[in-house]
Amino acid sequence: MPFFTGEHETTIGAKRRLAISSALRDEQLSVDGQQFYLVLGPDKHLWLYPDEYYRKLAASMKRSLLPSRQTKKLSLFFAMARLLKPDAQGRVVLPEKSLQRASLENVQDVTLVGEQDHIELWPSEEWERYLEENMPSYEETLYEAAQVLEDQRSAGGNDVPDK
Repeated sequence: MPFFTGEHETTIGAKRRLAISSALRDEQLSVDGQQFYLVLGPDKHLWLYPDEYYRKLAASMKRSLLPSRQTKKLSLFFAMARLLKPDAQGRVVLPEKSLQRASLENVQDVTLVGEQDHIELWPSEEWERYLEENMPSYEETLYEAAQVLEDQRSAGGNDVPDK
């Protein structure tokens, strides 16, 4: 499973080219793929998933001959996904429709944010606003997360490492 971290400032070039930071590419395991699927996240940010990992996620979704309302709604997730092939410098070309759907057609400065199994593409100004709004509660968020981990350990959760 990929594990992306950090915030990486970059730009979307005139030809809709986006350079994916080498620090992020170094975090990508070869087993998860060397290309990326670009999807529109629920917050209207563009998300990048390593291609092989994305295929495994997609395959894990159960399909039926008769579609349910839920699977019909999810079809948009796959219909708007695009496979991106990085060049030798780690640059990908972002589809114009994807940029429009994410309201990024006139944005140059972006921040790539590592979000565990995917990378999110944020307009840099929006990312900075998000940080300003959420930094005051950062300490409390960490304490709450520590409490959840402690509760899981007490309940016999084996997936939680000891302190």
